[in-house]
Amino acid sequence: ILRLLCTPRLPIGDRKMSVAAAASAAAVSTAAAKQALRVRVRARLRALDDAELTRQSQAVCDRLATNPWYVASRTICIFLSMPKGELRTEPILRHAFDQGKRVFCPRVMGDGWMEMFEVGSLEEALKLPLSKWKIPEPPEGSPQADPAELDVILVPAVALDMARGRCGQGAGFYDRYLQRARRGARPDGGGPCRAIGVALLEQRVEPGGLPEEPHDERLDAVVFPDAEAVVDDAEDEGLPLHT
Repeated sequence: ILRLLCTPRLPIGDRKMSVAAAASAAAVSTAAAKQALRVRVRARLRALDDAELTRQSQAVCDRLATNPWYVASRTICIFLSMPKGELRTEPILRHAFDQGKRVFCPRVMGDGWMEMFEVGSLEEALKLPLSKWKIPEPPEGSPQADPAELDVILVPAVALDMARGRCGQGAGFYDRYLQRARRGARPDGGGPCRAIGVALLEQRVEPGGLPEEPHDERLDAVVFPDAEAVVDDAEDEGLPLHT
């Protein structure tokens, strides 16, 4: 006599709850992995001395200056660096102003919400007042960027990989802003806004080591002091260049 062993089937309502519980557990696990990654990378950044931070920041600027999207850009968003543990963007700001680009910098407007406001010169950028996070911010009365009209957005990160994945600080400011910039139609009929992540060597994560969530916006390019990767528009794959 054969006995058929069958796994009991859950009622539809219970199955839906099980799927939802599994998805929730996966989201919690990914968030925890991201936070652990942030802790590890921040520890590496704290060990950087001033000379090495300056050297790497200039190397990123030199490599970015040859990027075709950056070269062709007329309007560009450049983040203003935190006082410690982050790529210094002063060399990039100087180069952008020297090239006659219109430069916009971020200002936090509310919970998870930021806008980009124009900064007229390097001197102005270096004298901007500090936010509560000790980051310079342009005044709200400055000309505000329309996300759909921007050519390039330079994106900060805690960690990046060569597949153009990004782990940020966790507040979602740039993910939301990039969604707006990519969703809008260019009034001048130009090409899409390009998001370029820039970071130090200590912020590069090996392939498969960067946890991602559905809302994470993948970048168009990443630039490190010694290497870069750009999207292949035909296949949407990150291709390493000049490694």
